[in-house]
Amino acid sequence: MKNQTIAPRAYGEDCDGCTGPEPIDVMRFQRAIRAITGKWKIEIVCSLVAGPMRFGELRRALPGITQHMLTEQLRDLERNGIVIRTAYAEIPPRVEYALSQAGIDLMPTFATLRDWALRYDADSDEAAPSFRDDCAPGFRDDLAPLRLGSCWL
Repeated sequence: MKNQTIAPRAYGEDCDGCTGPEPIDVMRFQRAIRAITGKWKIEIVCSLVAGPMRFGELRRALPGITQHMLTEQLRDLERNGIVIRTAYAEIPPRVEYALSQAGIDLMPTFATLRDWALRYDADSDEAAPSFRDDCAPGFRDDLAPLRLGSCWL
């Protein structure tokens, strides 16, 4: 672990008179964090940046995830409005998962979090990629502005 000097807290002019967030804002922040945290959620969202995927494709893209865990996390992401589930009336049934606009709108936030992690992570190796190089195979060109590291922004 590298030694890291913690810089003293610095306030700019934009924080004159800051009193901290209101309790309602803290609750909103907690709700937002809960929506994107959980085992495999970030990996699922990362995989869906490439475009809509069927359940089996997602499972193959995420080695090690169980069917039960993938189902649970997709339901939670859908409930929180980050993922859209589309069921087609076909035989055999076909279901696709895609990022909603809310999911796409998270990408700049993820980029900011990545930058923060690189800045303050004492163990980080800036030469190492922030995310798996293969986390978005077949990355769509129309989503190129969303790339962060190897997957996002």
